[in-house]
Amino acid sequence: MLVGEAGGRADPAQGGAAPAQGGAAAQGGAAPAQGGTATPSFLCDAMLGGLSRWLRGAGYDAMFEHGIDDGDLVRLAQQTGRVLLSSDAGVFERRSLRTAAVRGLYVPRGLRPTEQAGFVLRELGLPVRDPRCMACGGALTAAPKETVRDAVPAVVADRHHEFWRCDRCGKVLWKGGHWVGIVAGVAAAAGAAAATDTTTEAPAPPPGSRKPPP
Repeated sequence: MLVGEAGGRADPAQGGAAPAQGGAAAQGGAAPAQGGTATPSFLCDAMLGGLSRWLRGAGYDAMFEHGIDDGDLVRLAQQTGRVLLSSDAGVFERRSLRTAAVRGLYVPRGLRPTEQAGFVLRELGLPVRDPRCMACGGALTAAPKETVRDAVPAVVADRHHEFWRCDRCGKVLWKGGHWVGIVAGVAAAAGAAAATDTTTEAPAPPPGSRKPPP
């Protein structure tokens, strides 16, 4: 079902680590993966804002712009080299997706955001990776407490010893109250990704969708 990739067959299916809190706009294309191999980055349509957050929690750079026009969405995917994720079958009728100028994956409707994330991970054969900033998708780098003390509330600095800084939006992150929920959400996405084809019948993809080659 990955449009814009040659070969394979159409056969969609359903779908941790975890970070903390942050905020800002995402940008840029594919980034190098751990171990030096390429890993995809994503652009989510206006219906998939929740999916973008859980893909970030699973370790992938995912961009989301609320209310973006379909034409602008497709052009942005082409400009940035991101894989376009959409639940609008009509988007996949556009010439740039049919001619492989833009790669895209149809995400079935009716799934919860963590299930959507599991679907994407499973369809593209992606593992759960080190988490990224949940708000913007930037990479997280460990930050010594003394370098962030002025950026966090005093009570947080007193109670916590591990901190991370987003290399894109600059937010300082720590394992606060939302951490447990994020861990559980990413674990749910990973569990959905690991589900076998026999657990549920997959929805049909839009015409022309193709699975990526191995």
